[in-house]
Amino acid sequence: MLLAIIIIFINYFPNSLSAVELHIHKSVTEIRENYKGHGNIYNHLFSNSEYENIIDGSISWNGTSFIKQELYNTDDTLKDAFVIVKQLSACDCKIIQAKIIDPQTMLLENLETGTYFYADKHSIEYKYKRPSKSGVTLAFHFHDTKTDYNGTLAYLIKGITWLPNYDLSITNFDTCSLRGYAVIRNNQQQEYEVNNTYLYSGDIQLVKNPSLTIYPRYNSSSDSIEFNNEEKGFYSYSFKVPYTLRSLSSVRLPFINITPQCQFHYKAITSIHTGQYKGVFQRYYDLISNQFLPAGILTIRDNQVLIGQSNLPDLPENYTHTITLGQDSDIRYSIKSNLISSNEVQTTDKSRPYSLDITISNFKNKEITGQLDFHGTSHISLSESTCMSGKIDGNAYILLLKLQQGEIYRCQFNVILK
Repeated sequence: MLLAIIIIFINYFPNSLSAVELHIHKSVTEIRENYKGHGNIYNHLFSNSEYENIIDGSISWNGTSFIKQELYNTDDTLKDAFVIVKQLSACDCKIIQAKIIDPQTMLLENLETGTYFYADKHSIEYKYKRPSKSGVTLAFHFHDTKTDYNGTLAYLIKGITWLPNYDLSITNFDTCSLRGYAVIRNNQQQEYEVNNTYLYSGDIQLVKNPSLTIYPRYNSSSDSIEFNNEEKGFYSYSFKVPYTLRSLSSVRLPFINITPQCQFHYKAITSIHTGQYKGVFQRYYDLISNQFLPAGILTIRDNQVLIGQSNLPDLPENYTHTITLGQDSDIRYSIKSNLISSNEVQTTDKSRPYSLDITISNFKNKEITGQLDFHGTSHISLSESTCMSGKIDGNAYILLLKLQQGEIYRCQFNVILK
């Protein structure tokens, strides 16, 4: 009997001691562990906190054929175990011979009196069975005791996530560098020794039927950080960097090399209506990447000055993405707009002609470029203009700017809104 008990506990070992592969999607992670051994049973112990995060029906074994797979609470193995309970009192120390009835609540039966009582687990001595770590045991039963088993245990789990973040450094208007990192966060109590990590930009759909199992696609490992491939909108990345993912921790790792193109300009947007109104220009950064960028957090520094952060969406290769980060009070505009009398210009009944006087001021000690957008109705037409670089674009009038240091630019234009 003692020999059988020893064999059972040899098969149990902490999960943190075995190296795993992590396949991390946005909302779920697949953990894969390779095991081999000899015997008719392979036992794997999940901690209670880890098992609570496992997706129903996702546990699979890819390897030696088994005849049965079962899950049970480890505490249940103590049912009917014989124990000794020491009860301390003011007068003496009484020893009770008992049997465990319910391992969950530690309901015991007094073998001498036949009565039942509850005991604190720390006051119990076990006579024949050794108590194991609390948790859930996954057991694979093979054909006989002579089986040499070998396989990969895989399961989907919540609580391990990843998010890209990027550092954009700008040295002048058109020169920049972009570095990408993968932040892997472990919100579980479980620790993992990681051999290979696979990151996916897309997300997978999880079924609600617990009888179904999801088998994500396998990818080959790599010796260095690299982009794997794209498959129907799923971009995958892999790297082979052993590390420890501690419980309730995060790891930040570089994962792609990016060659970006950047352009900075000022922009302001206003509408066409009567009256006098003014405003300041916003900072705009145009970013183009030479490869697909998964959505993440972008931190921008301009000439080593922190400008701010932005949420970056999934960006296709060679796509221009514009980022707005606050306003610059040194670049200002003021507008005086009047509705032109119908006697001064020929219009239809539903047309509204406007005359706008524009003043744009650059209070900086350097040259700036930018644009001022005037939005109208569904249709806008230009009748007169003294502005050198204005154009109609859809339902807007766009005024392109290039101002020298300290320059104040003035112009006037007339438009008809329909």
